[in-house]
Amino acid sequence: MIITMLPLLAALAAASPLAQEMVTKQALRKAPGGWVLKGSAPADLQMNMHISLKEQNMDKLQQRLLQISDPGHSDYGKHMSKSDIEALTAPSKANIGVVKEWLKAHGVQAGEVSSGSIAITVTTTQAEELLGAKYGVYYHAQKGVYTVRTTKYSLPKDVHDAVAMVQPTTMFSDMNMSDGRVKATEISHASGASDAAAVNCDKGLTPPCLRDLYKIDYTPQDNKTTIGITGYLHEVAGKADLQSFLQQYTSIPSNATFGVHLVNGGTNDGNGTGEANLDTQYAMGLTYPIHNDFYSTAGSPPFIPDASTPNNTNEPYIEWLNYMNGLDEVPTTVTSSYGDNEQTVPRDYAENVCNQFMKLAARGVSVLVSSGDGGVAGGQTSKCVSNDGKCTRKFLPTFPASCPLGVTAVGGTTKSNPEVAAGLSSGGFSEYFPVPDYQAAQTKAYITGLGDTYAGLYNGGGRGIPDVAAQAERFIVVIGGKSYLLAGTSCSAPTFASVVALLNDYRVASGKPPLGFLNPWLYGKGFAGLNDITQGTNPGCDTDGFSAGKGWDPVTGLGTPNFSELKKLV
Repeated sequence: MIITMLPLLAALAAASPLAQEMVTKQALRKAPGGWVLKGSAPADLQMNMHISLKEQNMDKLQQRLLQISDPGHSDYGKHMSKSDIEALTAPSKANIGVVKEWLKAHGVQAGEVSSGSIAITVTTTQAEELLGAKYGVYYHAQKGVYTVRTTKYSLPKDVHDAVAMVQPTTMFSDMNMSDGRVKATEISHASGASDAAAVNCDKGLTPPCLRDLYKIDYTPQDNKTTIGITGYLHEVAGKADLQSFLQQYTSIPSNATFGVHLVNGGTNDGNGTGEANLDTQYAMGLTYPIHNDFYSTAGSPPFIPDASTPNNTNEPYIEWLNYMNGLDEVPTTVTSSYGDNEQTVPRDYAENVCNQFMKLAARGVSVLVSSGDGGVAGGQTSKCVSNDGKCTRKFLPTFPASCPLGVTAVGGTTKSNPEVAAGLSSGGFSEYFPVPDYQAAQTKAYITGLGDTYAGLYNGGGRGIPDVAAQAERFIVVIGGKSYLLAGTSCSAPTFASVVALLNDYRVASGKPPLGFLNPWLYGKGFAGLNDITQGTNPGCDTDGFSAGKGWDPVTGLGTPNFSELKKLV
């Protein structure tokens, strides 16, 4: 009897997660530029990890999103519910079982599956055993921050096939705020609301200046719409600064305020910082009385490793998206002013983030993200070379602006009569994601016009960035009670998002569903409601960059908003 059981026992042992061969899930040649290994991570350091399971039917979700986002389709505007999306995309029970069994075998307690992922808290030692990895403490001198990461991790074969990604592992966030803070200049400010109309719009922009420039002549009518504002990198939105801004530069009641939602241990102590203040002041200044919500999301560097308590070591995109996709009620419009150079983001991480944006968009949420502030160089201080060890010279697209579905990327302009492209406006072509059908004709036309110019520096078959644009320079923002001029596509993202929020309010008040994912509409009939920008370039990488021109271009996209015309089209 014992003899006949041996083959069975051997088979069971082979099936055990502990006995299976480890298969590499993600490997970097080395840590991205700027990150220097300082030593091994403390063995007892606790990490909050997220295991993103492979979700089902993402191709069907993509197809459905394009149908409900296409004005020419009979199902246009028939957005999906949270339960519809969960029923379609939830990880299989088999995959959930495989992952939980793997964790159990290592003595790790697994939480419940939420938004397609499982959260665990483990020590460095446990993480290294689970993932066949070696974690180190890395330091980024320019940013002055530490993080704990690995350059390679593996999973047992069965688990490998059930998991989309595990983080924190290989994602060395290079996230930047697109607010041009290095260009912030303190200015004298108006003394009260009566002076708001007297601001010289040629010297500094305020909400009344933007309303005039973009022909915004609409007062929100409905109380069912919301604009959400993301906050990462410990950015805090100041309510006192908002009150001061509204009093000085608008006719909006100074007691108007925003809701605050803390995600993954985020904080908002009220002492406003530049990025968050810019976003909240202009969203409120342009959309009042639409409800505004600020989401403060922790989970990115910087942090100093501390073994005594769990550290928020997860990346903020996934943290925020998992939170949002788990809500029963979501905003109708979202603005986000943060981004990374695409090549610094592991491909599996990027794909997972884009999938989560797609799920949010399928629920009818219009998401607008800044394209970045480094022209064709992507980030402001980027070296224009590949990070694959070959150091190939190339332009650098940005992420999540490069997501082909679920987000609308916003570039920057400056001046008026006419508006021209802002030199800082990041734009180009994704190296991860192919050009989507909705913009294929436009990107092809632009590339054909380029000829051999910049051949080899960009991916002509990639998703084109940005989709649209708005003013990106000389924004007056109140920070710590003082007025400053700021620049960047962090100015343009909340501006265009505010226009969309007003359009969504108009549609809902008219008994229609919100616009949802904008791009199929924008590249179709929506283009007629935009101001085509035909002058300017986005220099970088020791070149003049791309040029703005008639139709879509990788500097200003399809153009800037003309609200009165867009309102007719929706």
